[in-house]
Amino acid sequence: MREAVMEGVARVSTVGLRATERWPLRLALAFSLGGAAVAAYLVSLHAVIAGNPKRGVCTFTDTISCDVVLASPYAAFGPIPVALIGLLGFVVLAALAAWRLWGGARSPRWLPAALALVAGFGLLFELVMTWVEFFVIRAVCPYCLTALAFIAGTFVAAMVAWRSAVRTKAEEGSYA
Repeated sequence: MREAVMEGVARVSTVGLRATERWPLRLALAFSLGGAAVAAYLVSLHAVIAGNPKRGVCTFTDTISCDVVLASPYAAFGPIPVALIGLLGFVVLAALAAWRLWGGARSPRWLPAALALVAGFGLLFELVMTWVEFFVIRAVCPYCLTALAFIAGTFVAAMVAWRSAVRTKAEEGSYA
């Protein structure tokens, strides 16, 4: 009896989603959770480094240094660390991907587009911040580059999921 209930729960969770949409959503969820972990670590590093930028917590060379990047004036918007903005963005992306995955066909039809849009905005934001690291601060943070990789992966997976959702709706006659 328990196996039948669990099998029914597994079937309901992805009702209406084809494998071509499920696997990129799973990837988007995994990438966004990985990005959230990196961003959370960067938030904690920011708190340590902002108080004492010469501490040497994460310095490899003069140009590969989280300390230099996180102690710069570009590491925060007023009192809000950029890493915290990234953390919140990754959490939103994870929530959108999970909602679509576990909501299946019952989730709103705009959800795949919203996931791709938010991921695209996050990628653009991260690219701008990386440009600032390279050309303004003249130092790079390896963890920031890792966050860039995670948001790029999330964006690609979200775009594949969105395209699959659009294709599925077109085949059903929902989109003309």
